[in-house]
Amino acid sequence: MKNWIWVGLGGGLGALARTGLELIGTYHQLPVNFFLINVLGSFFIGIIMALSAELGVLANQWRLFWGVGVLGGFTTFSTFMLGVHTLWQGTKGLAVLYLTGTLFTGLAAAFAGLVVIREVARIAASRTQLEDTEDEV
Repeated sequence: MKNWIWVGLGGGLGALARTGLELIGTYHQLPVNFFLINVLGSFFIGIIMALSAELGVLANQWRLFWGVGVLGGFTTFSTFMLGVHTLWQGTKGLAVLYLTGTLFTGLAAAFAGLVVIREVARIAASRTQLEDTEDEV
């Protein structure tokens, strides 16, 4: 299957998932729904990148499907920027909080996704090593 088909199929699914989470709405003028969408997307992209780039256990078409397609359709930079702009028109402090909060939390979430997969891989490797040692005895 062509790469663009993987990306397109994933993008459609990601957009549908985002639409469901958009229903959460706002809280005190802050677009909490898009904050959660972008932070969750960042966490999962950390997982996808660890599985594909670091461990090599995720084939390229699945990286394209999940990383570029699903998570690309799920996260929304343009709506994030629109939220910052809208908040800036009213309360500049909330705009800055939303902007910096989303950026730093998204970065932390992506790093957390990497750490989770690294730890799972470390545990799996140590269990495999332990089983190999037991088999030798």
